[in-house]
Amino acid sequence: MKICSIDDCPKTVTARGWCRMHYGRWSIHGTPLKGGKGYKHKVRHTADWLRICKGCAEPKPFTEFHKDGNAPDGYRAQCKPCRNTYMSGYYDANRESRMEYEQDRRTNKAEHMRALDMARYERHRDKRIALASDGVRTRRARLQNTEVDAKVTVKNLRDIHGDSCCYCGVEMDFNRGVRGEGIAPNRATLEHVLPLSRGGTHTFDNTALACHRCNVRKNNKTVDEWTGNGNIAHWNRDLEGCEEAAS
Repeated sequence: MKICSIDDCPKTVTARGWCRMHYGRWSIHGTPLKGGKGYKHKVRHTADWLRICKGCAEPKPFTEFHKDGNAPDGYRAQCKPCRNTYMSGYYDANRESRMEYEQDRRTNKAEHMRALDMARYERHRDKRIALASDGVRTRRARLQNTEVDAKVTVKNLRDIHGDSCCYCGVEMDFNRGVRGEGIAPNRATLEHVLPLSRGGTHTFDNTALACHRCNVRKNNKTVDEWTGNGNIAHWNRDLEGCEEAAS
């Protein structure tokens, strides 16, 4: 794999020994070092490809940098802590001017801002719905005055337990539901093994993923009450029905 010949550029070659961005600058400006902000890459990396922060000068993995589509390699020059510190100081020093700017933008460009908000929501719709759903579950647990771990989410439980229902073993559907079509029997749901109403906690050791069919049938019973004192055969008696519903 060939690397762009421009100093400090980690991207792979597209044409003429340059990456896509530098080749595009050459085709427009006649030189790969012009275009954008008018300078070449300033990004530095260590031998093991850790990115060096422009603020603290410490080598860090790419996950420690905010994404920026306009940056040379898609990430900001400062790491997240440095960037957050800088922005916090910037807004504190320019609070009045920033408030005036935002008020003017919201008042005189209301339609434009609304369109941007709607487009942003559509881009991240699945994530926003998942976040809202997890927030509702967390709030419901807190109203029960029980122990709550905010990291308990469907995504995290799926990473731990996989795609099978914890009760019947059917492969669950993790796709977002469609309004008006009802809930599929094999739809993945978050299950409290010991129900919250019976003193259960919203923690990893009391939560799992169950299909909607099993979750509804179990209702607020304990596992022993629902399965008949731990009778696994009784527990799995509806497996065939769940599998048919999932097909």
